[in-house]
Amino acid sequence: MAPSPQIQMLCHTARAALSQSRRRTIHTSSSAYLTRDVHQVHRPQQRRHYLATPTPPLYAQPHKYVTGVTPDQMAESQAMRDWYAANFKDWQDEPDKIIIGEETKEEEAKAEEAAAEEEVHPSAIILPKHLTDRNIRPLVGYLRTPGHEEGSRNCFKLRNPGVNDPNFPLVPGILHGSDPTQNIVSVDSSSKIMIKTPWFEVQRELDRYYHGINGSFENRVYALTVFPSDEAHLDHHRSRHPKDKTTYAIDDETTELITTPGPPLPTPPPRTPVEGMENILVLCTDLQMHPVAHATYCLNYIRYHPNKPISIPIKTVNEEESPTLKRGGFLMFVNKFVECLVEEGAPIPEYIELECTGLKQKEVVRRDRLLVPEGVTIHPRVAEDYLMGTVFGVRGGEEVEGEEAEGGEEKK
Repeated sequence: MAPSPQIQMLCHTARAALSQSRRRTIHTSSSAYLTRDVHQVHRPQQRRHYLATPTPPLYAQPHKYVTGVTPDQMAESQAMRDWYAANFKDWQDEPDKIIIGEETKEEEAKAEEAAAEEEVHPSAIILPKHLTDRNIRPLVGYLRTPGHEEGSRNCFKLRNPGVNDPNFPLVPGILHGSDPTQNIVSVDSSSKIMIKTPWFEVQRELDRYYHGINGSFENRVYALTVFPSDEAHLDHHRSRHPKDKTTYAIDDETTELITTPGPPLPTPPPRTPVEGMENILVLCTDLQMHPVAHATYCLNYIRYHPNKPISIPIKTVNEEESPTLKRGGFLMFVNKFVECLVEEGAPIPEYIELECTGLKQKEVVRRDRLLVPEGVTIHPRVAEDYLMGTVFGVRGGEEVEGEEAEGGEEKK
């Protein structure tokens, strides 16, 4: 049984008086405030630790006064707000700020956007909007030094640098292929460029797109930016950066906050892309992995242009609408990819959906069940009766429906 409003009000008043007696606000020159009881910390190191961490802004929550009440209910019900104002007059004063309803979601979204902007690496490749809208991700590569980074032994050193080697793991490869939009012909020897890709870039994309039945790493379009060989530096590819080591202390006599700035954070050296080799649209091909260690040995790139054939993986949808698949059946794929053409400016899909509504046992699935998005067409050389797979299962379809009908008649 919940306590009466009078008892709740008395508890709230006692709680507010206790919190005000323990709180001490310290103002700084930067107009930030820290809410900690300095006299409760006896050791200087612990004192600096407590005072160096500013208290985040708090929000008044109605469930602290009446169990089960949410901010959304408070925003919708005027009667509930009036009842809170009559029984808990100062519930919005402790803490100081109150946000209810949609304002909380808006501020959370703004905070997430600000955090995302702050976390952007200074060396990160920012693609233009017309590429991101087409579902294209960035990749970074470096030119290989002719004569010094060619051959089996030199490539082994690229993949496995020594302990005292300043370089980091790099995956050798080559950029080749034709591009009619740039007047590049594959038969020309100058179209073949020796490339080395940082291992971090390759593994990041493998972790994101390679796992699963329909791996799509080699079926995606990337925007490759190539830099000179001597500008390869590890700081350009760090996912975690050194933290700010600024320390804070309190002067015991003046109770002022003393700030001691830490050493400057390391900044990666500048790098400039090779002229004419920025945001090259490529497809990853010839991915070679170590058979035991699963380390990347080689990764080549082939140039991509609109209406170039690309194999896109297939993904099943609406499996619950199939009487066989929803009872434990499965679709045995014969072809997991379909060759498509994507128009210029159209987004490149990650997969083509396969409609499974009404699939029954032993039914053969063909190309006519594919849901092709706008701007994408199946390549003309793909046959009209292109086989996707066959449905298998223990029970399903007409047999199950017939048995259910017979069972119903017997019960009657």
